[in-house]
Amino acid sequence: MRGCLYLAVFALIAGCSVPQSSQTQRVPTSSGKVGSQEVSLNLDPAGKEVKAQLFSSGEELLREVEKLGGARGEYETDSAFYGRMSKLGDFSIASKVSPAQIKFNAASGEFTLDASMHNAQGFGFKSNLDAVTALKTVYPAFIAGEDIYNGGQYSGQNSYGASALITKRTINRYYLVFSPVPKPPLNTLFFHVRSRLNITGAEMESERENIRIVFTVKATPSYLQVTKNYQQPKISDPFESVINNYFFSATVYWVKVVNIKTGRVYSDEAKLGIEVI
Repeated sequence: MRGCLYLAVFALIAGCSVPQSSQTQRVPTSSGKVGSQEVSLNLDPAGKEVKAQLFSSGEELLREVEKLGGARGEYETDSAFYGRMSKLGDFSIASKVSPAQIKFNAASGEFTLDASMHNAQGFGFKSNLDAVTALKTVYPAFIAGEDIYNGGQYSGQNSYGASALITKRTINRYYLVFSPVPKPPLNTLFFHVRSRLNITGAEMESERENIRIVFTVKATPSYLQVTKNYQQPKISDPFESVINNYFFSATVYWVKVVNIKTGRVYSDEAKLGIEVI
């Protein structure tokens, strides 16, 4: 039964069987928790050869989307929105790799990548499912970077009289959101991207800042969704923040790890994985 669960879930993520945005595919569930099991998906090799425009960051992708008219207008019809956004077509987006996502095996000298994905709804993504169904559904999402822009400053004070210099800032966060997955009632799903890296210790030291995970994808409805959050300042965290979340819905063709500066490929086939607990 778990094998069926894995196959159905991965078919959704990889776009082998992509549902409409208003519904999810029915997935068999296990009868109970029996430890933890994990598998990885081999993507279709044809996806490796897909020709797509490469965006070096979420900010660069957003600029391209804005050229096409930006986020959906309040009174924009489906046909008008999908028509202009479909011009985006296939694209690749390069996401920075944080130090925490790189593991080093001192015995073998091997480097591996281990990057988690999360449920987009936890970051403000709005599905068009009813409230009950939405709670039973996971939208796997990969955080494809963020940009922070500092603004003005002012002196703030809390109710106890403690004061601090408060900085206003705007944070833009970018997410790739994959096809919705029904959540098994008795299990927890964890999604990730993992791969061995063909890189030496010396190159890791000198090129760490240039390492990127590159997703080659096809944009799918609803293409782009934007939500806004606010963070109030505290004495211990003196920032007044406006957080813009940009969610790009996509179907994955291929994932690899490269040096964005030199073009060197450290992994030509990173794996999408799922752990069921």
